[in-house]
Amino acid sequence: MATISNLGVGLPGLSDLYDKLQAAEETKLTAIAKQKTTYDAQITAFGKLQSALTNLQTAAAKLGKVDTWNSTSISSTNTAFSATTSTGANVGDVTINVNKIAKGQVLTTAAGTIDSNTKQLGATTGTNSRTITITQAGADSKPLTVTLADGDTSLNGIAKAINAANGGVSASVVKADTGDYRLMLTSKTTGTDSNMTVTVTGDDTLKSIIGSDALNEQVKSQNAIVDVNGIQIVRQSNTITDAMPGVTLTLKAQSTANETLTVARSTDDNKKAVTEWVTAYNSLQSTIATLTKYEPPAVGATAQSSNNGVLMGDSTIRGVQSDLRALLTNVQSGSYAIMAQLGITQDPVKGADGALGSLKIDDKKLTQILTDDPSGIQAYFVGDGKTTGFATQMNNKLTEMLSTSAGKEGVIQNAKDGINSTLKSIGKRYDAMELTIEATMARYKKQFNDLDKLVTKFNGTASYLTQQFSSK
Repeated sequence: MATISNLGVGLPGLSDLYDKLQAAEETKLTAIAKQKTTYDAQITAFGKLQSALTNLQTAAAKLGKVDTWNSTSISSTNTAFSATTSTGANVGDVTINVNKIAKGQVLTTAAGTIDSNTKQLGATTGTNSRTITITQAGADSKPLTVTLADGDTSLNGIAKAINAANGGVSASVVKADTGDYRLMLTSKTTGTDSNMTVTVTGDDTLKSIIGSDALNEQVKSQNAIVDVNGIQIVRQSNTITDAMPGVTLTLKAQSTANETLTVARSTDDNKKAVTEWVTAYNSLQSTIATLTKYEPPAVGATAQSSNNGVLMGDSTIRGVQSDLRALLTNVQSGSYAIMAQLGITQDPVKGADGALGSLKIDDKKLTQILTDDPSGIQAYFVGDGKTTGFATQMNNKLTEMLSTSAGKEGVIQNAKDGINSTLKSIGKRYDAMELTIEATMARYKKQFNDLDKLVTKFNGTASYLTQQFSSK
């Protein structure tokens, strides 16, 4: 903004008058800036509303999926194995008998042949190099290869190099007795595909100590064998994911007797999905209550309370709230027509956050229905998965509200677009007003400078005439 200096030489107070005029002009900018602050706050508020609606949509979408209602869990306690379930598991009992658990092969160097873990075991080679290669029977396994210098052929050096290669084999040095050290090679995987073959090239001395022909099989590899309802299953691993749909078995020990695996419908998971939706709905109501809050002005006040919500009186947010509340009363076909039959009701009393119509759950009633009639409650929420079913309908409505697709913008995007358009207009008005004020103040400056020069000239003339008359 333009400034002025050296005024008031001819006419005292001229500079102060200029500053007051400038301050008065700039109040026009203050009013525009205040408008911008208001609309900026509304954009932020709609962002909060959008976030709360998105959380509710996520919860509603989960309730509207068949997989949510087909969730299962293991209700039996088993000894020889443990189990987990995922989508697609069949509810019922299965007889399990673990005949063998899978084991990985373990090889060791011969007893009493190596008396130190730091002594170099290899020969001195002309190339200062030899290669150890460990292959495993599995068709997909990649051979583990390490190259050692002459000074790296101690048991400690060999084990360190093998472990650093990070392949399918781990190595360790075991002190069996005084003067009896052994290299132990352990397959990281189980089953007969874990069998190892160790070759050494470039050092026959080392080959005679740690090559396959010189190693002992400390633990023999073994495949897992388990009977599932009398059908024998053979696998390389103790973790079996493909024997029964949706069930993962983890074998722990050989069975001493047949055990029953019980797969049951998971009412806890179903209840969690319902509870998450109710929580998201109530959180949305709390957000709306905060954004639309109205607090009567204090007695004698000339302005509204500063505690009022940013979107108080906004038609968009009220429309969103009204549309979602209307969905709560939609009647569904099937065993359950309305939500209250499931133990989910609206609280007619305002909460501490000012929200009216928050939902509450009768846990006992909901749990009983989930246990006794899982298909009925699934039908209420899912329906046909397209147009019927409470959760399906709410998800559809929220998808529509939150849409940002060109030509199909939802109410939230439309509201934000409208505010952003207004903010652009305000920005242009602010810039234009700044230019207008600068032009006005430049004109004042010229006028004040001209006046100051004229007054200074008059004062000079008056002083001259006074001196002339005084000298007579």
